Amino acid sequence: MKNYKMNFFELQVTLSFCVIFLLRMLGVFSILPILSKYGLYLNGSNKFLIGLSVSIYAFTQMIFQIPFGFLSDKFNRKKIIIFGLSVFFVGSIIAANTNSIWGLIVGRAIQGSGAISGVSMAFLSDLIREENRIKSISAIGASFAVSFLISILFGSLIIKKFNFSFIFWFSSIFSIICILIVLFIIPSNKNKNSQEYKSRKKIQLFYFKDIKYLFNKSFFRFYLSIFFLHFLLTMHFLTIPHQLEMSGLLLNYHWIVYLTTIVISFFILYFLIFYSKCYAYLKNIVEICVFLIFLSSLFFLFLYNHLIYLILSLQIFFIAFNVLEVFLPSLLSKKISVSNNQANAYKGRIMSIYSTSQYLGISLGGILSGWLYIFLNISQIFLCEVLLVFLWFILNCFCRK
Repeated sequence: MKNYKMNFFELQVTLSFCVIFLLRMLGVFSILPILSKYGLYLNGSNKFLIGLSVSIYAFTQMIFQIPFGFLSDKFNRKKIIIFGLSVFFVGSIIAANTNSIWGLIVGRAIQGSGAISGVSMAFLSDLIREENRIKSISAIGASFAVSFLISILFGSLIIKKFNFSFIFWFSSIFSIICILIVLFIIPSNKNKNSQEYKSRKKIQLFYFKDIKYLFNKSFFRFYLSIFFLHFLLTMHFLTIPHQLEMSGLLLNYHWIVYLTTIVISFFILYFLIFYSKCYAYLKNIVEICVFLIFLSSLFFLFLYNHLIYLILSLQIFFIAFNVLEVFLPSLLSKKISVSNNQANAYKGRIMSIYSTSQYLGISLGGILSGWLYIFLNISQIFLCEVLLVFLWFILNCFCRK
């Protein structure tokens, strides 16, 4: 009989990774609510380059996730994670020491080159028993959402007390703390003699049949969903702050709106995970959340001039966002676990492709939003969001088995 209670080793690993993801993403997310305004004060800045500075981090993450995943399938995952955090530290130092928009772009590009998300998720799965992996990966997904929540306050407080560059100084400090956690708290893989570990050590190259397998409908559905989710998140943070101001809410009070909507969405998420007695919704959780995002997009489109409805739309979006942020990696991990040994052997690459899709969404969301701002008004941008969510729903239904 399986023991579904986590032991001390598993709790240690899970909490360590939660702290790493929280601190690392805190430095990344803190810049989002304030960059659209304070980034304009940098030398050579304009709206397009601000959009590029947002998306370049995700773009380099997208490029390096799969190579990092490949290396982690072949070599020691712990060393790969430490290397990635060291690269993030270098990028933070560069971004903290610049007064130019191009220096910021270079710093954030180097930050993103330390692409360890997929490797970390794969390493977590190596260390956690199969029956407890969903709990652990759900906790990691929750740490993403918590870091986003804290960053709403953190970025605003840093701007008030210090200046724009201090956000990156804090990011460099956080990366050092993460490296120390990996070195001294996270254990090495205790399952090195397992069949799964041996099978992944034999992998040499990508073959066509492997690529076809990694992008089958079962996995592609998750890649697709995390892509659209973060694409829309990035678009929102380049449009919503401006629209809140146009609706009469001063920038200094935006954090109250973000904090309130995210806290409410956390309570709903907590209820769904721990207190809901009906788990039938999990079979259709992606479709339910996509529908909620579609509903929020319609509110944005037709009621964006009304502050109350704008906040309501944001609330609906964050409910769906946080639920998907937690459940998507959990469901993907479960899909890998119930698949054949080939899926487990390619775990690092599957999770890295998932993370690549996430950062591809952030990258394209930032670039496209900055570009659309040149040609379209706010209502036309919101119309584009409605069409994107509708496309997401159709593709998700097509990929579902």
